[in-house]
Amino acid sequence: MKKNILLSTVFISTFLLNTPISHAQNSNPRDARIELLEEKIRLLSEEVRDIKSEPKTESPVKVTMKPTPKFTAGDFSFQPFGRIHLDYAMFDDDELDHPTGAEFRRARLGMKGQISKGIGYKIEIDFANEKSNFKDVFVNYTGLDKTEFRVGSFKTFYGMDNLTSANQMTFIERAAVTSAFTISEIIGAGVIVNDKNWSFSAGLFNDDAGQSSSDDEALYAVARATVAPINTDTVTAHLGGSFGYRKPDQATNKFDFDATAENSLQSADSVSADFTDADYAYTYGLEAGLSLGPFHAQGEYFLMDVERENTSPGVSFHGGYIQAGYFLTGEHRGYKSSKGVLGGIKPNKAFDISKGDWGAWEIAARYSAIDVSDKDILGGEMDNYTIGLNWYLNDYARIMANYIMVDTDNNAVTPNDDPNILLLRTQLSF
Repeated sequence: MKKNILLSTVFISTFLLNTPISHAQNSNPRDARIELLEEKIRLLSEEVRDIKSEPKTESPVKVTMKPTPKFTAGDFSFQPFGRIHLDYAMFDDDELDHPTGAEFRRARLGMKGQISKGIGYKIEIDFANEKSNFKDVFVNYTGLDKTEFRVGSFKTFYGMDNLTSANQMTFIERAAVTSAFTISEIIGAGVIVNDKNWSFSAGLFNDDAGQSSSDDEALYAVARATVAPINTDTVTAHLGGSFGYRKPDQATNKFDFDATAENSLQSADSVSADFTDADYAYTYGLEAGLSLGPFHAQGEYFLMDVERENTSPGVSFHGGYIQAGYFLTGEHRGYKSSKGVLGGIKPNKAFDISKGDWGAWEIAARYSAIDVSDKDILGGEMDNYTIGLNWYLNDYARIMANYIMVDTDNNAVTPNDDPNILLLRTQLSF
């Protein structure tokens, strides 16, 4: 279009310059030529001005790398992401034979973005062990300042360990008490409000996306509040608490609080409180965390009060953990105020053997305990002692090693089964 206008202008100007012109007998042909040239310049100037005033047209799609390509067109955006967690476990068996082996603990692909201003989405499917399961599959609204509304399948707002991404956990598996007393991604609706130094979240949840029932499905209402009285670039102090109310599936009235020795390859649970006369349960959680330069620590305590039907006595279960880590290469765990958890790290120098750079190295230790025995429900007690070593090759790859020493009592699923476990993970996330 612009080229056609310019060509037309040049053609007209050339035609005028070469067309005989009649003037009065006293006209100077040289002056006539000058006037025509001035007219040509004027016309060209107007065309250039008009072209500059036209709105610039750009490609409707922008692509950025963070680290996967993010496609943006107006208010719409789309970005793929994923993770691979490959685990290997070797058992020094005690009472029960736990086969040594390997598995894909997680193999997830997903997409996230925005469909219009303030309305976003996230879809994540796990294909681990040749199965498919919904993880985060939700729609959210973020049009209000510091507030997010969600509906779909996502993690319940309960506990610091539970809400820390598996890509950023210090240990390969969460503490046993977290696995037993918290619930991961299920269908629900919730709200998250946060600022730099505090957060509040609450939600009402139903059941797992793949679950169906012949009666009313399970119900779970939960709320969590956190505060970080100190939150700077190098120091964070965190406190928090959670409260939940749970009703079991009315077709079974079943609660099952079980845990392995903090690995997913063991052949049977270590402790398990499994009963089918549950009415409802109240859950309580307290948490604290600290990140100070290269050092970080956190701990939680959980209490589960269960009321049962008919004349069955109510029971109480409890447990907790404390853990600490230290970056030998000087990195610092930051704070995610939107989730109220300690975040991941970026190595000061990515692994590059040609330059003599070895990434980031972290050492860690954890003690955890869980007791799911009370009155007539004897699910067992377990204490775990874990030491860990993490090698962060770059922002996206990590190799982890945990050595777990297990101590169970005679009410455990396999009484007094106390294996020692070497657990390894190769992790890639993007």
